[in-house]
Amino acid sequence: MVLKRGDKGESVKGLQRGLNKLGLLLLVDGDFGSGTEAAVADARMALKRPGPPQADDALLAALSQLPEPSAELTAAGVSFIGREEVTSPAAYRQRYRFPTWPTKPSGITIGIGYDLAFPNEAELRADWGDVLPGPTIERLIPALGTRGSEALLAQVRDVEVPLPAAVSVFLKRMLPKHIAITRTAYPTLDALPPARRTALISLVFNRGGDLSGGDRRREMKRIRELLAAGDLDAVAEQFEAMVRHWDPTKERGVIERRRREATLWREGFAALQLV
Repeated sequence: MVLKRGDKGESVKGLQRGLNKLGLLLLVDGDFGSGTEAAVADARMALKRPGPPQADDALLAALSQLPEPSAELTAAGVSFIGREEVTSPAAYRQRYRFPTWPTKPSGITIGIGYDLAFPNEAELRADWGDVLPGPTIERLIPALGTRGSEALLAQVRDVEVPLPAAVSVFLKRMLPKHIAITRTAYPTLDALPPARRTALISLVFNRGGDLSGGDRRREMKRIRELLAAGDLDAVAEQFEAMVRHWDPTKERGVIERRRREATLWREGFAALQLV
């Protein structure tokens, strides 16, 4: 069997699930379009299996043997958080493969939500040294430890971070850190099913795990109380209540993210075409 662009159906869904084990952030929609074609090309490179951007039996077998990308998050969970950060692989290539400055409070950001305001030089080198050339990392050092600005963005605007490099750091460095932060904020994390674990980790990935911020953290603190009490079904309402913090005319993306996290909590991955 060879799956190629234009094919549709359950076999394509199986291919997409396998590609997402590599962190390639596809919707599992059964449509072999340009996004799946590009993901197959990336998978061939990652697995050192050269060939056309089509999926033959050998590639499908190799994908089926891959482990889940995270012990806490299935491939569907990784895809959910990655897509919330960069929308899709195509959007990454168009809008995020070069540094961005998402909001005034943030730093210059590279890859899949990697904010340069937070790491120091040693951490930057540890996180990216295996996937980016040394001169590229040197170019990014002036953006460390500070909020972004137009002038700072101009200094690094042409520094390219390819999607495979971004995915590697996302899986191996960023997600483990944020899972640990989530577990500290919500100690019952590991008792939850994968979709609900993903919703919490996505929340902390976006907002951090500090629950001491007064009214700004009211819903996040309430989630911890509900989890401790075993009142799990009530948690989704707290994701939705959080939208009060953002201006719908300017911050629609984060509002919709909270609503998708609520959907994920209530209905699971299938509701969002991730399994």
